[in-house]
Amino acid sequence: MRTAAAVVTLATASLSLAGCASAASGDAGSGTKVTIASWYEDNVIGTSIDAANAALESDDITLEYTQIPLDQYNTWLSTQLASGEGPDIIMDGASFPARVAAGNLVDISDETVVTNFTEEGLALATDADGNVYGVPSYGWFSGVFYNKDLFEQAGVEVPTTFDEFLDASDKLKAADITPLAAGLADSDKAIHSLMGYLENAYYRNGEGSPEVDTDFAYGEATLDGNWNDPLEEWSKLIDHGVLTPEMVGVPLSQSLAEFTDGKAAMYISGAWDYQAIKDAGLDFGMFSHVGNAADNQWLLGGPAASMGVNVDSKNPDAAMKALEALASEDAMQAIVDANPGAFSYYNGVEGDFPAEYELVAPLLAEGHVAVGWDRWGVNMPAQTMLDTLTKGLQSVISGQQSTDDLIKQLDDQADSIRY
Repeated sequence: MRTAAAVVTLATASLSLAGCASAASGDAGSGTKVTIASWYEDNVIGTSIDAANAALESDDITLEYTQIPLDQYNTWLSTQLASGEGPDIIMDGASFPARVAAGNLVDISDETVVTNFTEEGLALATDADGNVYGVPSYGWFSGVFYNKDLFEQAGVEVPTTFDEFLDASDKLKAADITPLAAGLADSDKAIHSLMGYLENAYYRNGEGSPEVDTDFAYGEATLDGNWNDPLEEWSKLIDHGVLTPEMVGVPLSQSLAEFTDGKAAMYISGAWDYQAIKDAGLDFGMFSHVGNAADNQWLLGGPAASMGVNVDSKNPDAAMKALEALASEDAMQAIVDANPGAFSYYNGVEGDFPAEYELVAPLLAEGHVAVGWDRWGVNMPAQTMLDTLTKGLQSVISGQQSTDDLIKQLDDQADSIRY
């Protein structure tokens, strides 16, 4: 555990932290504390905080980091910001555009900090007028980790299409091997499965295109009439027993343990779980989400949490210096190094891709990384849509509603929350 000045971990739901933005007192150069919070654990972000604090030492500024559990973060941050408080540095993922739309962030378009990042990295933090309100912490992607020994035991090759994935899953089941570990009680694994399929079988290699999501965000298209056939095709994972009703009651930690203990052949995840899998001593690799074309595969991913200055910060100058430190080359390199397989949108910062990523490294080099909910974020709070999709997929997998019912539910939700 790092010192309290760097990382404070909260394990309970008592997350009042009232006046978080005003907790830092004084001016830059007089022992100023700048607060920042996210759901990232110490092993993900700790070295980046350390690097930023090293850069801030000469200004007598200290970043104080607080970890909030992921399933509580959105509610906690929304409550804080609605009361004119919250951390000095705001971090958020899919909901960052919503924070921009709500006026929670300082416009940093004219700050030099934005010049170091690619246009793709700044996309979630840029409004319709081209104004920039934040920078990305790093780039994330997800694919499918697989146990090479279990694949060999079942005589299974790495699938390159969805039909091959279903066939591989059937063979694994026939060999009494659980095809996929997926704790759906408290995770987004079902969303990653679905959206990874759609990116590969609909948006890129099917009847749709990424513009469908943008049109949907602006109310110019509905998911009904677009998603029906591909979502029904994806649901074959339920028919084949890859995603099961029992998984809806399984927590994420249990499913990760199932994979690392060698009891399941596949696990949908990304760089954040790489080290845990590596430490388990498995012979493993990663392949891409799959769809209709083996020669045009796409990983799910995009900018991770973006970071910007709280418009209500009582120490805006110190907060801006802290943001610059977090967005420095040293801090950007630190967070990528701490997450093997992650990549950076900071020009000149490169990640290390271990041998286990040999099948997906070419896709990263080609820029074949995208996700639909980033495209939703241009005109709606994407996290609200994701929350609806999470619960809806639980109902579909449990057999409580049809895929068409879920699509209607998503359309109705979108109609009520567009900006």
